[in-house]
Amino acid sequence: MVQCLKAFGWSAAAVGWSVVAASMWLGIGGGAQAAPVTTMIAEDSFSYTAGVSLPGQTGGAGWSGAWVSDSVSFTDFRTSASSLVVPGVTSAGGSMVFVSAGTQINDAARNLPLQDSGVVFIQFLSRFGTQSGAGTPSIRLVSSGARTGAIGNNGGCGSAVYAVMNAGLATIAASCSSVGLNTLSAVVVRIDYAANVTRMWVLPSLVGFDYLNPPAPSAEYAGLAPAFDRISIYSRSPATLDELRVFRVANAAPADTQAVPALSPWALMALTGFLLMAVWRLRRWSSVT
Repeated sequence: MVQCLKAFGWSAAAVGWSVVAASMWLGIGGGAQAAPVTTMIAEDSFSYTAGVSLPGQTGGAGWSGAWVSDSVSFTDFRTSASSLVVPGVTSAGGSMVFVSAGTQINDAARNLPLQDSGVVFIQFLSRFGTQSGAGTPSIRLVSSGARTGAIGNNGGCGSAVYAVMNAGLATIAASCSSVGLNTLSAVVVRIDYAANVTRMWVLPSLVGFDYLNPPAPSAEYAGLAPAFDRISIYSRSPATLDELRVFRVANAAPADTQAVPALSPWALMALTGFLLMAVWRLRRWSSVT
């Protein structure tokens, strides 16, 4: 077909464009990229009656049971009707908050299916105080009863900033962000079990955040990919946490994807004839005018 078009005096560029146009007309061009698909593993927006103890609450989805007290030595977190609001995150109302009712530390925990393969995201909204230490504040990851890692701080980094911590609640230089714990933030944690690395983004907004192609992280801990089947939360006053989610993100296959059948030789000849006739008529019209 290309040689025939050239024989009628078409330039190489015109031939190229005609082939592209024919391909698009026949539907054999490339398909559009489908939007990513999020698979929720567990989530809780803390939409509970205000002012009650968090342990015993069963809201959200995907968990293996209700919230429980993680340690008998400390006071339980309570619920609040107020929500944390960060652009790009839909809030369903309510949050978990520190309550001064006996001890200087609050705690709560909840179990979920074991996460130990592929890439898993943990996301939450939070705002803590200006101090860190005594194991707080920390969103701890636990597997089979053993702590494997955490998000928060424990007196490391030289200042009270959001950080990625190992099983001993210790940080390294690269795992410290520059965002203070007392800054209202959306925290996105990406655990890559194959690459054995945990990356974290601490942001004032998640508008436009690309989970599959994220920007440079706020902090990362190479050599750490904590498996977990339990999330335990510890903090001193003040502390508010909201919109806790565990999920996976993957590229989706285009909807209704169908293979385009190859053109038969007769169909190619018919298409060639159609194009040649169009060229002949165009050249004849040009010569008349």
